[in-house]
Amino acid sequence: MRLWLTVSFAVMFTGPFLFHSRVALLNVVDVLFFVPSLTLLTRALVSGDRQLLLDLWLVPLYAFLGWTLLTMGWAEDVNSSRTVRAVVQIVILVGMLRWLHLYYRHTLKLALANGAMTAMVVLAVIMVSYYTIQPLDSPLFSQPASLIFNLPQPGPLIGTMALVAPTFILLAQALEEGFTPKGARRGAGALVGFTFLVAVQPHTGLMLLVMALAWVLLRHGQRLLAALAGAVALYMALDFEVLRQAQLYFSHPLFGNGFSQESGDSLLEGIPDGLRVLPHPNNVLLAVVHSTGLIGLLLFLAAWAVPAWNLPDNDQKHREGAVFLVSVLPGLLTMLSAGAYTLVPFHPSWMCLWLPLALMLASLSTRESRPALKQG
Repeated sequence: MRLWLTVSFAVMFTGPFLFHSRVALLNVVDVLFFVPSLTLLTRALVSGDRQLLLDLWLVPLYAFLGWTLLTMGWAEDVNSSRTVRAVVQIVILVGMLRWLHLYYRHTLKLALANGAMTAMVVLAVIMVSYYTIQPLDSPLFSQPASLIFNLPQPGPLIGTMALVAPTFILLAQALEEGFTPKGARRGAGALVGFTFLVAVQPHTGLMLLVMALAWVLLRHGQRLLAALAGAVALYMALDFEVLRQAQLYFSHPLFGNGFSQESGDSLLEGIPDGLRVLPHPNNVLLAVVHSTGLIGLLLFLAAWAVPAWNLPDNDQKHREGAVFLVSVLPGLLTMLSAGAYTLVPFHPSWMCLWLPLALMLASLSTRESRPALKQG
């Protein structure tokens, strides 16, 4: 189990930096993780663990996914098979992580850490390879470079989105382990991740460093300072140039333009004479409003807010579950400036959106929350 999960997370975290073809990555992840997970999850549901997919905390997520599928009925350029595939994968990811948290929590935590550490080794190779050719003041991937092992260069947006979850997972585990050899290794891995994030996109990387500071302050009981750091991170995450043009994405504010085939460069809007192509705002909230309207935005926000509101208040439980919660806010803030994709089959954007949400929902799946068996 641990080996399978470690390899699965290692491929998910490193895929954008190892595979030249996104289709190849998607097929590998399907065969490696989603198909076996579907088999295990189906077996668990048949055995009676229906709360894995039927908990109340999942209702807003299902409502958002269902509304998104419904809006394709009035969209202009629909790729229904791709969108349905993405929805199925998200449901499998959520159910599988909840099952693992319920029965193999320690194994899941170790696999996440080992997969993230594998990603950091790949990132170290990329940075050394890149900066032996390019000047040190050149942002990573800003110039073409012949990387060692012919590794791909996914670009700043994808490179940033792919690294949020593994970097913060290692930060949480480093704080949990403390001043031990294991904690030092996790901390060194997190440092590599943050170095990469700053090198590939300095502004977003610095924002994530401030979020990391906020998390450390919160863990040490400095709630006021943590809130201040979080506010600074939010300010840094906002692209005010895009916000000044936000009205472009509210052409159909209530129901949206319908969920069309997603592109990282543009969004489509139906007009009387045909279609108009809008530049993608790289802001997940504006993209959701454009496609699914304010109804979709409310459901989207509820999918995160409802489980977050119901997290346990006990500080010890928060500390034990830090690895499952640490990437939620950094991921959402990153998607305010790098949110090029919302609902596509497995993609680096999942490390900002769907994986953090699935991990948070997994943290609510505990044996104490299982319904008691009736005594015969």
